[in-house]
Amino acid sequence: MKHDADILIVGGGLSGCALAAALADGRRKIIVLEARQGKNPRFNGELIHPTGVDVLAARGMLAPLEAAGAAQVLGFAGVPAPGKPATVLPYREIPGSTPFGIGIDHRHLVDVLRREVDKLKPFVEVRTGERVTDVIRDQERVIGVQATSGPIYAPVVLACDGRHSKVRTLLGMEEHAKLLSFTAAALLADCKLPQPGFGHIFLGGWGPVLAYPIGKTDARACIDLPADMDRGTDAVIARVRVDYLPYLAPSVRASLLLALDAGEIELAANYAIYTDECTVPGAALVGDACGCSHPLTATGMTIALNDTRLVAEALAGVELSSRTQVDAALARYQTDRYRYVRAREILADALYEVFRGVDDGTRAIREGIFQYWESSEGARARSMALLSGHESRLPAFLREYLTVVLMSTSSVLRGQVNDPTLAGKLRSLVGLGRKSIEKLGLAAKGIREGNLRV
Repeated sequence: MKHDADILIVGGGLSGCALAAALADGRRKIIVLEARQGKNPRFNGELIHPTGVDVLAARGMLAPLEAAGAAQVLGFAGVPAPGKPATVLPYREIPGSTPFGIGIDHRHLVDVLRREVDKLKPFVEVRTGERVTDVIRDQERVIGVQATSGPIYAPVVLACDGRHSKVRTLLGMEEHAKLLSFTAAALLADCKLPQPGFGHIFLGGWGPVLAYPIGKTDARACIDLPADMDRGTDAVIARVRVDYLPYLAPSVRASLLLALDAGEIELAANYAIYTDECTVPGAALVGDACGCSHPLTATGMTIALNDTRLVAEALAGVELSSRTQVDAALARYQTDRYRYVRAREILADALYEVFRGVDDGTRAIREGIFQYWESSEGARARSMALLSGHESRLPAFLREYLTVVLMSTSSVLRGQVNDPTLAGKLRSLVGLGRKSIEKLGLAAKGIREGNLRV
């Protein structure tokens, strides 16, 4: 069969561009298909942890992003309540890690990456306005796609088309999806964050508020809203004014008020989408196409970039005309990908529950985790290593979670959290036990799955 390319990438955003750069070896012909002609109108991720920064640097893409105004993000600062001091968690405390992440407006990010990929011609060709409508199979094997311009054939098809992946649906790959909440995103112009250079998490509202730098003077606020509320602009702005502004630092509150007064706010849905497989013969999912978690922990873009690294390593030196070699390479990618991502998924789910604190158990764990972070540099470093993707082993997550639960239990018994009466302590301990069993069960399942995939 005559192929149009050696590798076909569906999606020209962060994942697609980074993957094209990773696979461009000066020999293989790569075609990137992007459905949109212009910019993506929807709000998307903007914060990348150091692990993702390392991938960008290896592809020669970090320096252009910094030149375009990307801000260094030095870590996170958690603010449990108004008037309470922030708990600061710097990346630099993680042994062996790059000491910063980056934040940049998503539309600027994609513009820069596409310009960099354009320099890889003739080995990489980006075709915009090419919408994929079907996959082409030879029996059970994917051998190309049907696009706007017609059929396009390649021995390897890689889908980087986002969390609501059309290719994932066309391949018939099972997913488990749940709408968690909505994010109201606003530009904080000329905003001085309390801890300069750090992402901030403000607690106290219905959901957390994440604020992080995206330029020299500007920051972004991401406000977590209930999934069942009225999503009209006026209703969202009114809800933010009443239920969230009181919990923000004065400088952040002032900048957000300006955005609200101008009606400048974007709304995006927050989903948890999980998959158990990401490959079929001849094709693989990459990045959010494999699934996603609540954006509070900002792990999505870092996972996507790590996926591109794993795919490139798996396909390095593979003879693409050999279906046996290609399938073995994609199987290696799938195994390595889920081993890395399972800890991220469980951590994102756990932290979102804890920071919302809707019941006695999660509020007790929230108290425990702040105590843990304040206890030592090593404690902060271990948590940040998990959060940033520097540490990906599920047993490490288990150890950290159990330590936090023990601290939470101690706080409950001393009457430092929730209702200090005997009945209140009992409710808190029951809630702690329920959440612990749930998360430890998920971690144990992930460990078993990882061993089975060896």
